Amino acid sequence: MEQWIMLFIWLAVFIIAVIVEAATTELVSIWFALGAIIAVIFACFPNQIPFWVSIIIFFVVSFICFIAIRPVASRYMKRKISKSNVDEIIGKKGLVIKTIAEFNNGEVKVNDLIWTGVSIDDKTIEKDSIVEVVSIKGNKLVVKKTTDK
Repeated sequence: MEQWIMLFIWLAVFIIAVIVEAATTELVSIWFALGAIIAVIFACFPNQIPFWVSIIIFFVVSFICFIAIRPVASRYMKRKISKSNVDEIIGKKGLVIKTIAEFNNGEVKVNDLIWTGVSIDDKTIEKDSIVEVVSIKGNKLVVKKTTDK
């Protein structure tokens, strides 16, 4: 195979791998880009390396990069999820200030803020009951009645 065709093929593989990597948020194809770069370097030696050898080099380098670098890179790329102020409400106790019924949203006061509240099990929770926040669905607190008074 002509040297410039091999060079063009490996450059195309490199560009496609970089584009795919740029379009994702995970490490998906950077390994193939590294393997393609090494294959490009070997393709620069005219008439010395057949195309099938460069394919083997591509896959071996890509695999070695994947095995050696991915665990380290993944560790540094992990996103730290930090709780927002709203997430801290989960598990807190609140006071029902407007009765919560199956088809009517009520109101719950938690940390001196009034929220729309719905029951986790669609049961009626009377005014002045103490509830615990189970989750947040949109802008509503999903609550369950507690035995505290």
